[in-house]
Amino acid sequence: MTRSAPTDRPPDASMTLLTSMLQRPLDPSYAAAADRREAQGRPRSTSLRSPLLITATVLIGLVVGVASYNLTTANKPRSQARAELIGQIQDRRSEVDAMTAQATTLQGQLTDLEGEQLGNDALANRTRELATQVGAVPLHGPGFTLTLDDAPTSGSDAAAENGGQADQGKVLAKDLQYVTNALWESGAEAVSINGKRLTATSAIRFAGSALVVDYRPLTRPYVVTALGDPKRFPAAFADGAGGTYLSTLRNTFGIRVDTEVSDDLTVPAAVGLTTRYARSGDTGEATPSPGTTPSPTAS
Repeated sequence: MTRSAPTDRPPDASMTLLTSMLQRPLDPSYAAAADRREAQGRPRSTSLRSPLLITATVLIGLVVGVASYNLTTANKPRSQARAELIGQIQDRRSEVDAMTAQATTLQGQLTDLEGEQLGNDALANRTRELATQVGAVPLHGPGFTLTLDDAPTSGSDAAAENGGQADQGKVLAKDLQYVTNALWESGAEAVSINGKRLTATSAIRFAGSALVVDYRPLTRPYVVTALGDPKRFPAAFADGAGGTYLSTLRNTFGIRVDTEVSDDLTVPAAVGLTTRYARSGDTGEATPSPGTTPSPTAS
């Protein structure tokens, strides 16, 4: 075995690139520029305390500060305008509620005066009976209240978690329509939703994201009050299509449903009744429903 002759090759000969980077960390072009500055009698590098650099830093800071201030204060006028608009809506709603109560009272008084002017007891009873059927006077008697409210998982966060399907947990206009129709079919004699009496011309609709009855918005929860024969009405509704529909809303969509039977409930008179078409005819003798009596005056 022959041994190779020793050479004068340095031990770091294979690491020339690393050695060059350690010995000359500055890029050659930057080094040349530094040499030119030194030849001109200036420092090799620009100091961080250079007036131009300080000025540029201050300007950048001002721009960032102004932009941040604008971003944080841009919503203030919008929020103020929104608060003012909400206040105006609440004021107008209070005025409408006061005028509605006054109209209801006057309507009840008008019905009583009509009965007095007729003189004949049969005609007076007939007038009050018709007023009861069209919702012109408030009623009180036995029945039950049905409360519907959105599912707890119907918020925006839940919608994001459930792939946008959380709207299925909200009470829709068609839900109230189906329930009220089932109440009439089961024998309801008077129905109101959140204190708004339903008549033959009432409409339950969606307006944007709000539920409205006769163009008046409803707020959650939705309380449906129905009067009827205590011996037949609640059981007929529970065993019929209405009870099945409520079970589906509760078990499938998580909508909150509560019912409460009572012996003394009040359904107010309808507001803004108008006669669109009328014709005379023999309607037959009406039979008063058991346990349900019209109030003497509007409340």
